Amino acid sequence: MMHPPPPTENGPASRLAHLGRALCECAADVEAGSMEKAARCLSRATGLAAAARDGPLPRLAAPVADCLARRLIRPMVPAVAGALIDPSDHLDRRCVRAARRSFFELSPFPKAAVAVGNRVILEAMENEKNVHVIDLAGPAAQPSQWIQLLREFHSRPEGAPHLRLTIVHDDGEFLAKVSESLTDEADELDVPFQVHCVAGQIETLDLNDLHGVLGLKSGEASAIVCTTRLHRLLAAADDAASSSLSAGHHFNQTASIARLQQMASGSCPPSIRGAACGDDDDDPYRSPATPLGFVSPPLTTPPFQMPPALAGFLSAARAASPKVVVLVEQEAGHNGASFRKRFAEALSYYAAAYDSLDAAAAAYRRPAAERAEVERAVLGEEIRDVLLREGARRRERHDRLHQWALRMEVAGFRSVPLSYAALRQGVDTLRRCGVGGCESREHGGCLLLCWRSWPLYSVSAWRPDRGSAYGVGSEEEYLSPSTPSAPPAHWFDELMCMAVQSLH
Repeated sequence: MMHPPPPTENGPASRLAHLGRALCECAADVEAGSMEKAARCLSRATGLAAAARDGPLPRLAAPVADCLARRLIRPMVPAVAGALIDPSDHLDRRCVRAARRSFFELSPFPKAAVAVGNRVILEAMENEKNVHVIDLAGPAAQPSQWIQLLREFHSRPEGAPHLRLTIVHDDGEFLAKVSESLTDEADELDVPFQVHCVAGQIETLDLNDLHGVLGLKSGEASAIVCTTRLHRLLAAADDAASSSLSAGHHFNQTASIARLQQMASGSCPPSIRGAACGDDDDDPYRSPATPLGFVSPPLTTPPFQMPPALAGFLSAARAASPKVVVLVEQEAGHNGASFRKRFAEALSYYAAAYDSLDAAAAAYRRPAAERAEVERAVLGEEIRDVLLREGARRRERHDRLHQWALRMEVAGFRSVPLSYAALRQGVDTLRRCGVGGCESREHGGCLLLCWRSWPLYSVSAWRPDRGSAYGVGSEEEYLSPSTPSAPPAHWFDELMCMAVQSLH
C-alpha cells in the first residue's frame, strides 16, 4: 500500500495535522470514558490551535474544544457543569439576525439554494392564478428570496398570479419588517400580494390544525419551502429512536476520519482511501451516488418508524396537497446517538464550511469581524448543538439526502426531479458569486451544493404521491451508497492523511 509523504515536522500543515488528530483522539477518549487521556489530548489540541494562530481549522478548534471541555467536566463534576454559563442563552437576538444576514450574503450556498427553490416554485405554478407559498425556513429566512420570487412572478408571460406568502418565524420584529418590505415591493411591481405571518417555529406548529395555522384556502395552488428546518423534528424521539435509520451499523473510526481525508487529499492515492474506509458496505459515511436509488419494499416488511413529530408534520403537509415541497438540508450525518461518530462528521463538515466562509470573505473583501460573527453566532451555535447537547434538546440533527429521500417516500411523497433550468440556476448562481471551490452536482434528480467537491447542502423537490403504499424494510435494502470523488489537493491534505494514519 502506498502512503502519502510524511508532513514536515514543524511546518504549518504538520501542526494542523496534529491538531486534527488531537481533537479526534480526545473525542474518542471522551466517549470511552478515559477522562485523563481526553484531558491530555484536549490540552495538546488547544496548544496546537494557539500555535497555529489564525486560519479556518484553528478557529474551528475553538468551539469544538469548548464542547469537548464541557463534556469532560459533565461526568467528573456535574455540579460545576450545571453551573457553567451557556453562551447560547446570552446571544442577542439582533446580533444573531445580523449574523444570519451576513451568512446569507457571504456564503454562496444559501443563495444558490434559494435560486433553485424559486425556479422549482415557478415551474410548479405555471399558469396558476392563485398561489400560496409557505415558508418554514424560520431563522434561515431572508426577505431577498421572496423579493426575487415576486419579481420572477411579475415577469411571467401569463402575468403575475395573486400571491399569498405565509412566513413562520419566531422573531416578531423580523416578521414586521419583512412584511412591510415585501408589501412595498409587491405594490411597486403591481403584483396582487398578501403576507400571512405566523409567530413560531416548525416544531411548535399545531399539526392538528395545520390548515388553520398556515391559512390554507381552497382554490389556491400551494408550495411548501422548508430550508434547513425539517431536521429539527428528528429531535422529538430519544437518541435511540432518532438513530433508527443507522441501526445495525458499527462505527468504523478509521473510516470516519477517512472522510476528512477525502475532502482534502487528492494526493492520497485511492488505495489509501479504500483501505481506510475498508470498502465496507457498513460504512455509514458514504454519500449516495444516487440518493433516490432504493427499491420498493416487499409487502411483508414491518412498518418503518419515524419520530412522531416528523411523521405528524409530513402527514399534515401531505394532506394539504401542495403542488411541490422544496426541501433544503445540510448534507451531513449529525443525527446519530454516538458522540464519537457525530464528532468525526462534524469536524469534516464544519472544516469545509469554515474554509468556504473564509474564502468567500476574502473574495468579497469583507471585514474579518463580520466573518467571525457568522462563525460565532451561526456555525458555532450549530456546532454546540451537535456536539454538546443530547436527547430532545439536540435540535441540529442534520442527515444525508438519501435518508431524507427514504423518509419522504415513506411519508407518501415522490420525488420531483429538478429540471435542467433549475439545475442551471444553481450552477449560474455559484459562478456569479465568484468564489473558487464552489461546485454543484446533480444526483438522482436532486442537487448537492459542494465546497471543493465536499457536499454541504442538498436541494430536493417532492409532491404527494396519491398512489403510494406505506411500509418499508431495513436501511440496507434502500441505500445505494458510494464514496464522493476526491477533491483537489488543499490545506487539509496532511491533516487528514495524518489523522487516518494515527488511527490504524
